[in-house]
Amino acid sequence: MKNLKYLLAITLVTLFSCVDDEVMEGSGPVIAEAVKLNEIMSTGEPDWIELYNSSDAAVNLSGYKLADTSQEWTIDNLSIPAGGFVTFNCDDSNVPNVSTNFKISSAGEKITLKNAAGEIIDEITTPNMASQIGLTYGRTVDGGDVWDVMGPTKGVANSTVSEAPILTASLIDALNDNSYYDFKVVASDADGIRDVKMYLEIGSAISFIEMAPIGGGEYIYRIPALNEGTVVKYYAVATDESGEKSYFPASAPSTKASITVANGKPIFVAVVPSNENPAEDEAVNFSVTTYDKTGVKEVRLYYVLNDELATTKLTITLSTTDNVTFTGTVPGQVDGAKIAYYLRVEDNAGLRTYYPEEVVINDVVTSEFDHNVASTWPFITVAPLAILDQLVINEINASGVPYDFIELYNATNAAIDLSGYKVYDTGGIGVAYVIPAGTSIASHGFYLIETGSGSPQGQFGISSSGEDITLVNATDEVVDQLLKVDWPGVPLVARKLDGAAKWVVPVAETKGTSNN
Repeated sequence: MKNLKYLLAITLVTLFSCVDDEVMEGSGPVIAEAVKLNEIMSTGEPDWIELYNSSDAAVNLSGYKLADTSQEWTIDNLSIPAGGFVTFNCDDSNVPNVSTNFKISSAGEKITLKNAAGEIIDEITTPNMASQIGLTYGRTVDGGDVWDVMGPTKGVANSTVSEAPILTASLIDALNDNSYYDFKVVASDADGIRDVKMYLEIGSAISFIEMAPIGGGEYIYRIPALNEGTVVKYYAVATDESGEKSYFPASAPSTKASITVANGKPIFVAVVPSNENPAEDEAVNFSVTTYDKTGVKEVRLYYVLNDELATTKLTITLSTTDNVTFTGTVPGQVDGAKIAYYLRVEDNAGLRTYYPEEVVINDVVTSEFDHNVASTWPFITVAPLAILDQLVINEINASGVPYDFIELYNATNAAIDLSGYKVYDTGGIGVAYVIPAGTSIASHGFYLIETGSGSPQGQFGISSSGEDITLVNATDEVVDQLLKVDWPGVPLVARKLDGAAKWVVPVAETKGTSNN
């Protein structure tokens, strides 16, 4: 993996700076000594630093110090043999003579070595190694003046002999017929990676696919959902710019990894209650979409009222006409009641999945949701949404046709004179649409503002990713505002009910008409 990409000739210099936070305490001229920084790993688990003794006599390192840009760590009662090496892990664990109290940034940072007198005897700034996972930055010749990116040689002589790429991954632990699987590997090489490919044998079909780079030396290929019982054989191969190859698993290509697709648990695609704040005696209708390749047997909804225990739960078996979408109804309750609920889908093989997702490891529930503990269930409160007694922004469409629009609603019991009121986006009041004099909005009525290039009203376009929308009165006092951070989605948002405090993403626009 010989590479001149990061060659750096070390010249003894005196460091000066007038900015205090850029200079480490005790910085000064580098004093020449036999012990030197020799190799640095900044993308490891853990990171590490190697020192080399270039002299023909052992050196006592007691009191020597290693430092990054923010922490300093002292070596305690340790010697390095003549012509020998010593390494220290850098994992922030602060174990005497074993691990430092700092980690090394993979983005690059200055590493310093000081003698027992506190004098700097060596220092080097590592390059950005974020895309060189598993490689190190070291002297091309132990104790020499030239540094380079290389394969790790922890505790032994450095080498620039061309080697195969470093390729790491984990074996696929499971494939099921309901879900795709993202297979990822990490590849790095000082010469550079030419490509990373995946061999995939699905039954009698064989593919050799180039994996997609996603940054940081990581590559990915998405294996689609396959039929239960399908045998999948696979391996990955990384090739560097010199043509050297590495395989995962190491037994490939002669012996490939293999896994059989299992029957997967059914999946909840969507769970939609008709109302999260129903009125007293208003029923809540649930629409539930599921998926399972072998077929869904049934979907059940379980619920309790108020603070009752899970053992008192009531059961509703949802109905379906297509075994994909299931519906069921929780009857109306008194004002203030809490309806805590969860759902369970079962496929034709008897496999079950819960909503919300329940994670069980070694028979212990590790997720926040536990279907046996009602206090962990999602809930609906019977309480109609409060309606604001004022003029409000009621609906916004940032991808309207032919124009974006902002709908105002008068939630009061009297008409409101809108003369001189202004509406604007993040561009500020300078781009505002000014409502003409003599304009009023009736009690519980709507006023529509279409905006965008060519509109006879506002000329500002609303970003489809959402932005601050503000309504001010004739004296520029804020009447209502929806900040970008409060948009529940994009590009269409509306109040759950006309004038209500809660914003939602509606199924369809209700431009100039009621949201209810």
